[in-house]
Amino acid sequence: MLSKLDIKEKNFHGLLAVGCLAGIGEGSLRYGFTLHTGFPGMALTLVAAFLGGFTGFFLKDLGRTLRGLPPYRCINHDGWVMGAFMGAFLGTLVQLADSASGANLVVGSMVGAFFGAMTGAFPDEVITPILELMRAQDRAKPRHGSL
Repeated sequence: MLSKLDIKEKNFHGLLAVGCLAGIGEGSLRYGFTLHTGFPGMALTLVAAFLGGFTGFFLKDLGRTLRGLPPYRCINHDGWVMGAFMGAFLGTLVQLADSASGANLVVGSMVGAFFGAMTGAFPDEVITPILELMRAQDRAKPRHGSL
């Protein structure tokens, strides 16, 4: 009934979940247990990831143009979404470990998502072919119990 999620969709949902949990955690530290701070944390993390991806693609195109190459026209966006998720996760963990009270978790999530998306934009053109090759190899493996 439902289609299977690809790697970009899984990482996008993970990015939203990390931002939401960071917002809930920070709001709960400040106001007691609360759920209404989840959406702002999720939205801020998503905006930071988008701006990081935009910045990474801008810098990548600037470097390609200065070298005389045509600009990269991204199609799949797998690299920056994967980088944004991992950056948001690690940024939240670093902020949690660094702060004595666990405050500013959303800021750690945002900064991590920005830098993760920015660095993930640079290898974006090679990540999707690697993922497709891995998917083709996975389909070629015989399953247990099949003839």
